[in-house]
Amino acid sequence: MKLFNLQLRQASPYLSYGVLILFAIFCLFYAFYNGNNCASASVTPSDFCKRITISVTNNGTSETNAPVRIPFNPAGMTTLNYVDSFGSQALASNNLNDINYMSQSLSSTASSGWWFIMPDLDNAVLEIIDYYVGDLDQTAWRDNGFYFYNNNSSTDDLITIPNNANFNLTDNFNLEADVILTGTSGFTCPVGTPSSDSGFIIDRWDSNTGYALGVECEQGVMYNFILIEDTKVRAATSTFNTRYNLKGKYEAPDITLLVDDVSVATGSKASMTSYNNNITMGNGLRKVEILNAQISKNITTTNDIELRYNFDPTEVKELTASTPYYTGSVDDVSSNSHTGEYSLNRPQNYRITISSATGIGLQQLVDNPQTDDQIFPTLSSGLAVVGNENSNFPFYPMLNSIATTSGLPRAMTFGGLFAVLAMIISSIILLATRTIPLAIFTYGFVMYLGYLNNFYAIWYVLIIVFILVATYGSSKYLSEGF
Repeated sequence: MKLFNLQLRQASPYLSYGVLILFAIFCLFYAFYNGNNCASASVTPSDFCKRITISVTNNGTSETNAPVRIPFNPAGMTTLNYVDSFGSQALASNNLNDINYMSQSLSSTASSGWWFIMPDLDNAVLEIIDYYVGDLDQTAWRDNGFYFYNNNSSTDDLITIPNNANFNLTDNFNLEADVILTGTSGFTCPVGTPSSDSGFIIDRWDSNTGYALGVECEQGVMYNFILIEDTKVRAATSTFNTRYNLKGKYEAPDITLLVDDVSVATGSKASMTSYNNNITMGNGLRKVEILNAQISKNITTTNDIELRYNFDPTEVKELTASTPYYTGSVDDVSSNSHTGEYSLNRPQNYRITISSATGIGLQQLVDNPQTDDQIFPTLSSGLAVVGNENSNFPFYPMLNSIATTSGLPRAMTFGGLFAVLAMIISSIILLATRTIPLAIFTYGFVMYLGYLNNFYAIWYVLIIVFILVATYGSSKYLSEGF
């Protein structure tokens, strides 16, 4: 070390110190950039950048498939690349099962409620939502839908579309929606009760006048139906927790009910009169999610779309939130400007804790996440974050064979191999240039290549480089070797 120190005095000390400072800035930039910004994270279809742990405790009566309002700053979610401009790249899980949620007000910088549908919320029982975000491979696409709850302690969740003359349809039109039914539990239809409990998906009907599309339960059986004035055409369904397309078609006098474009029931109505009123969605619906809804007219000629809701996060906006009442707007994407207004009455008797976003590792896959009921992130949550190994790296089959058969943890094996390689190359640089800072830089660069290929974590690189720099710095300070 003394010999190298004497030789280094012939070179400019500012060059040596400058190399060390630049290298330190370089390492810190990548360490904190990768650790806190999803844009630089290595992700795969099953790997996400961050996990947000949300704990929910129900302080009221036990509920099933209940919507829980989680306040987010939507614009902040997109700025951090947690979700994209369509609200995708994210997935929510509860007890290893995916759960649905509705995001909204995606461009808002104010707090807005995203509604997570909890399968089971028993009284005084802690439930965990693992919210995984930042899949920048853009493989976690999701279809945002509007969930109508309407439990016994709340009034109807409702969307109201103001009356318009273009809704005065009397023939040659379709009513259509993609829906998910959770089952019959939300409806009042015990076996042996002759009356039906109806819920309307699209509703411009009253007292046997107008038209409607919906679902109903009677004597323990769920039905899909279309109403054309006093004529109802329906068919039983057992399609629960699965998306399906429901369509009602009227071409006088024929009425056709279709499920996934297959006719399931037919009826007849010679003619119908015009009924002037608002259109509503969700009236009487219980635990039903609508993913999109559409009204088409002139279906045998020009097939014009008069109204369509896709319920994308950019099209649904929360306007007021005063527990338990919430209101907002829903944009019509048909270009006919039939903007709807939603109103919700959902008592939120829950205690909610939202943790900071933490990095997740290879073993915390979304498809099979770890069961973790801790509200606060663990201290080691970011120390071993790696993505999938780069199998195209030169000599990877040989390296993989060594790591597999060594009996040591893979990261430790790869780290040792790259440490040896870095030592050899940096020794050559040192002999050629007689510059210790450059040799340290070369050592760190080789180790960093291993991190870039996801063979081990960035912290392993930083710790080794810190030891080298500290050793060199202390020898410089003491002006002698060890």
